[in-house]
Amino acid sequence: MGRQRWRSSGLTFKPDSLGVGRGLQAKIRCDEASKNTERYTMRDDYKQCAQCDEIAPGTSEFCRKCGHNEFHELSPGLASKLEAIETLANSESLRMEAGRLIIASVLSGGLYIFYWLYITWKQLAKETEEEHFPVWHALTWVVPVYQLFRLHRHTTVIQSLATGAGVPTTLNPSTMVALALASTGLGMASLLAVSPGVLMLLGLIGIAVTTTIIVWSQGALNAYWVTRHGDKLRSAPIGAAEGLIVLFGIVVWILTLA
Repeated sequence: MGRQRWRSSGLTFKPDSLGVGRGLQAKIRCDEASKNTERYTMRDDYKQCAQCDEIAPGTSEFCRKCGHNEFHELSPGLASKLEAIETLANSESLRMEAGRLIIASVLSGGLYIFYWLYITWKQLAKETEEEHFPVWHALTWVVPVYQLFRLHRHTTVIQSLATGAGVPTTLNPSTMVALALASTGLGMASLLAVSPGVLMLLGLIGIAVTTTIIVWSQGALNAYWVTRHGDKLRSAPIGAAEGLIVLFGIVVWILTLA
């Protein structure tokens, strides 16, 4: 098909926008008049004009573009692509796997906690229906003492959501604060370290502590997301800020080990 546009009830689509990387959303609606709860497929809901290939609702008698009155079913390939797009549009990209968090935290030298605090606080705003400031929230990690209060609040929200949804969790905000205190203590001790070997050891332990905070907290949050969204849940895409902070950490590792 050429560059054609079509519009129908419940769906807006550009046939030439099926390629990967194009932002396209599709939403399928069942016939509300019939009150039928059965989910229709793309091939049931839509058809193509036999003359110009314009896509039209299944109930159309004439093509809106050329007026032709003969139609054929959507091709299997086109129907599959549209259904995949519809599934993606209705999904919730929130889950962050433990392996991804560990790798990112280690490669970034522990700096990944800034991104994790930012992205999860942003996600949690929709659940708490409260006003959140994710950027400032993440930056509190560098503020002595205050960082402990913000981390406690962060993990308390996660714990409350999980328990409220009936999700068993071992996440304890007080334990997270204790780990944050340990991380701060290790950072202060590293300033007094004279031996490069001791400095490296303290740094690695500090990274392990912050990684534990992230993975433990995210584990409870992931369990909540599964209960909340079920089959619609998808892994969160890797963001530009996430990639940059990991890249910066890699550069620091290279300079440190050189």
